[in-house]
Amino acid sequence: MRSVGSYRSWSCRAKFAGCGRDTSVRVRKPKGHGLLTPGQVSILKGFAKLPDSDRFFLTGGTALAEFYLGHRLSFDLDLFTTEAGLVLPFSRLLETRFKDVGFQVRTVRRLTAFAEFILKVNDEEVRVQLAYDSPSRFHPPEETPLGKVNDFVDLAVDKFLAFFGRAEPRDAVDLFFLLKEATLEELMELAPKKDSGFDPYWLARALQRVQEFPDEPERWPVEVLVPWDPCEIKTRFAHLSQAVLAGLRKGGKG
Repeated sequence: MRSVGSYRSWSCRAKFAGCGRDTSVRVRKPKGHGLLTPGQVSILKGFAKLPDSDRFFLTGGTALAEFYLGHRLSFDLDLFTTEAGLVLPFSRLLETRFKDVGFQVRTVRRLTAFAEFILKVNDEEVRVQLAYDSPSRFHPPEETPLGKVNDFVDLAVDKFLAFFGRAEPRDAVDLFFLLKEATLEELMELAPKKDSGFDPYWLARALQRVQEFPDEPERWPVEVLVPWDPCEIKTRFAHLSQAVLAGLRKGGKG
């Protein structure tokens, strides 16, 4: 279906929370919530000892939950770098060093800019992904006792774009709780600076897809740690979808 508008035609005339505010996601400093498993902590501590580990930063759902929102469990470790050509040689070093200290390491895939492993320690398996990330950033990664972590603004926009791209239940949960810290308008303003393919029309469609998700929380494949209601998410996203489409229509008339 053809888009009913472009990003340039987006208008804040649509009435939803956040319109009229300056477009600026509030910067937050990382603070541990104690959600990491023993295996995740062990891996991050071992990772920090590797040469060039300071060129990587933790991101994704685990970073968002552990260091910023504390809203759900996440079991993978996504470690990204903005340095081209580093992932492949570093992945071989990681594999060797972790085997040397007693981890079972299974290589799932290894490419030039992406590598994925399953690391096992004390009967706990943790999926670890290394990836090259665009050097285009809003802020530098933050330092923590467990190594560098993606800053909140970049992480918020990345998770917003993850929802835009795939709209899975965990993405919907992340976006719902992110919207307690930033407005949809703010995220929409920042998204094209990271992904030129961002389109508000398809964002509206992604928001609409959430209506297909179950009403029962136990049927969502995500372990949420704070009070939540799938019906509240679905209602909120339905309203946001309508607001985005209304903004596009009004912008197209301008």
